[in-house]
Amino acid sequence: MSTYKYNLQNFHAIEKAEITIEGITVLAGENGCGKSTLSKWLYYIVNEVYNFEQNLFKDYIKSLSSLIDRMYFAARNMGLYSPIKYDDVSSANKNFFIYRNSTKQLHQIEPTSDNSIEKAHDIFLQSLQIFTEHLSEFLENNRSNARRERILRYLDISPEEKEPAQAIEEYNELHQRLANRLAYNLHQAINSRPSDAFFELIRKDYKETGRFPSAIQITEDDVEVFHNGQVSSLFNLHRAIYIDTPIALTAGETDNIFWNELQKMAMDNPLEGGTDTQKLLRRIKLLLNGETILTEDNLFDGQELRYVSNDRMINIELAKAATGFKTFSYLQRLLENGYLTPETLLLIDEPEAHLHPQWIVEYARLLVLLHKTIGLKIMMATHNPDMVAAIRSISEREGILDHTNFFLASPGDTPHKYIYKNLNHEIGEIFQSFNIALDRIRTYGTNDL
Repeated sequence: MSTYKYNLQNFHAIEKAEITIEGITVLAGENGCGKSTLSKWLYYIVNEVYNFEQNLFKDYIKSLSSLIDRMYFAARNMGLYSPIKYDDVSSANKNFFIYRNSTKQLHQIEPTSDNSIEKAHDIFLQSLQIFTEHLSEFLENNRSNARRERILRYLDISPEEKEPAQAIEEYNELHQRLANRLAYNLHQAINSRPSDAFFELIRKDYKETGRFPSAIQITEDDVEVFHNGQVSSLFNLHRAIYIDTPIALTAGETDNIFWNELQKMAMDNPLEGGTDTQKLLRRIKLLLNGETILTEDNLFDGQELRYVSNDRMINIELAKAATGFKTFSYLQRLLENGYLTPETLLLIDEPEAHLHPQWIVEYARLLVLLHKTIGLKIMMATHNPDMVAAIRSISEREGILDHTNFFLASPGDTPHKYIYKNLNHEIGEIFQSFNIALDRIRTYGTNDL
């Protein structure tokens, strides 16, 4: 089993954090100390590292599609004013709809298929050839100078500077060079894995508009992911799942990337898991006195998650079930759909927020068993003393205490900044921080607590 070190410094509320992840990692600290920032950036990096080549290819396809869409827009408008009437449907399709078909073909190429870059490049060149023929035909037959000039200006061709034939030839050559450069840059990025391209993908994929952390690092068994301006691979960590609220499971389509990804995974089809997976699923369903299932929504011709009790007396949309049920339901769905594996990191923010104290202990036991039996890696942020105590005690009983680490965020040397202290397996300092609340109750209320 690999051990990971996650280092983030001088970013937002975090002055210094060196977090160990080898089983279950618990982060404790007051509000605003940067726990969510740590989870979010760890999510970005794990997923982007594993999907780096695929995401580079998707970005390449987006660039080619954007160029073809621009051709399509021009061709569509040229078709409105063309004096040539197409009686043959296939000819009309060739001239006016090939662009949409090309875009569809681009997005159907598997990033990992043989010669995927070359296939995309050829599709683009075919579209470009048809477009230049269409443009030449339009300029030759359309007698309206205003319409001709408007199309040329849209294509960044100045009609005053050169003859249309020369302009079309230069347009064709320019876009061939552009396509060649895009393909070359993609080959180079895949081979060298530059860190600047990596963070640019994070900016695009996760819509990050703020400044990026200048001091961030992950090591896998003491090997750095970021080194000499390049990004290496993570051998044994392939996916991060971030859950900041169980409500995300039933929130519908949103602008929140984490929520949307959780919903997609929860709506996936179950897999046939092994004996350990089945045992854990039975435990979850016993706690729920039922299960969350995926059903067809006949009214809107779609699918929805529903909670169904064991006696089938309750069958309701999961969105209408208690939030505590959703907390266990996302574990059930992720587990039975095959997303909780030894190569997965589950990031959870304050799962106890919607749980009864008894269920806090049950939830903690599930997390411990998920790591012990499956090898799932977990990083959790919590404010709850019961959750901290339960993780500590149950980890020791189940023999995984050596893979359980506790960190406490304490005020750093700079105002509004925090340093994360590694407590290893001890939780005394965390409880001392919780006791501040009791001191304030005594200050504001009676002293008989």
